[in-house]
Amino acid sequence: MRFITFFFITAFLSVLGIVSAGQTIAKEAVAAPIAIVEQTAIEFSPVIAGTEVEHRFSVLNKGNAPLNIINVYSG
Repeated sequence: MRFITFFFITAFLSVLGIVSAGQTIAKEAVAAPIAIVEQTAIEFSPVIAGTEVEHRFSVLNKGNAPLNIINVYSG
């Protein structure tokens, strides 16, 4: 009887340790930036070659980690 009790207590503590470790890992994995961009593209009307055109896009970070914008290009 003592062996069975010891086995269940050991198994319970092992599972508790795994769950605790999993929760720690999950909390670390959740930290990420979330970029919110309402307008992802714009189509300009025809312009004379060499004319500069400009448009501003708003980017909002709804995540809980810094959002780094590395590269922006026109297509």
